[in-house]
Amino acid sequence: MKIKRSKLPGMIAVLLLLFILFTGFYFIQALSSPEIMTKRVVSGEYTQTSRLDFSASLKPNLIYEKESVNSKEVLYSALLERMELLYRFSISPELEGVFGNYSIILSLTPTKGGWEKEIGIYTGELSASSFEISIPLDWEMILAMWKTIENETKYDFGDPNVKFLANFNVKGSLFNKKIEEKFSHTSNITYGKVISFSELNKSKKDAIYEEQSYKNALSVFGYPIEIKNAKFVFGIPFFTLTALMGIFISLKREEISDYLSKRERRAFERKFGKRIVTTLDFPKYSGAVRVLNLKELAKLSYELDKPILKAENTFAVLDGEQLYVHDNDNNIISGKE
Repeated sequence: MKIKRSKLPGMIAVLLLLFILFTGFYFIQALSSPEIMTKRVVSGEYTQTSRLDFSASLKPNLIYEKESVNSKEVLYSALLERMELLYRFSISPELEGVFGNYSIILSLTPTKGGWEKEIGIYTGELSASSFEISIPLDWEMILAMWKTIENETKYDFGDPNVKFLANFNVKGSLFNKKIEEKFSHTSNITYGKVISFSELNKSKKDAIYEEQSYKNALSVFGYPIEIKNAKFVFGIPFFTLTALMGIFISLKREEISDYLSKRERRAFERKFGKRIVTTLDFPKYSGAVRVLNLKELAKLSYELDKPILKAENTFAVLDGEQLYVHDNDNNIISGKE
């Protein structure tokens, strides 16, 4: 397909502009993106678990026909003779260089809250990933205190309730990373016809992360290019094409202007073809008004309800003795003789 010589400068300018926009888009992306990226990856996982159990010595009984039960059986308060709480805490897999501390607090408090009365506290140091403790629970003393509080307040707080709160602060290392953890476990032990426990078990999973660095890449049509290389791959052609565009526009300024002017006229004629009347020439009128562009001329045509006159490369609107004209070739319409 042959291309008209008059269209060639415009087409070259358009192609250069497209390549400049393409390379410039990726060049700016490369400049604004870091060359090295980091991401967090899981290097290991660990779990903290705890369990509250009990061992209860029973009065002689027919229902169980044995002297003691644990949380696997229902504990009827009428059969209870003595009770011990058994609490276990562990971290798996085991930590290295474990140290830390724990505290276990027993308090009297109604199940719906409102007040707390501390009845026992147990503290100590940790030196291993697992921990066990046995705590006696004196229900005779607890029931007596509960009754005293109700008598003092003249209020029925319901079944006596002991709040069990365990707090752990653990430090150590795992997968060659130092960790520091805080863990809490709360349970309520309620003394009714049946002694009931809430939340006997608790677990908490955590992970150890490490930072990994990798070279950032720019995706160009699905093909990755490292940011460091992309700055050169797109930067050099961007500046080269921009310089060529400047030189080309300087050398072909008139041809490009003519090409763009003709494109504008063709678009104008397609849009306003029904209002355009072709004439051989224009009569000479004094005080012809030059209109800035074809868009303004079309506006005048609609406002004055006059046709648009065309003679070669000149468009005009005639309103009585007044001529409004737009001419890209800068021809001067002389005054009327």
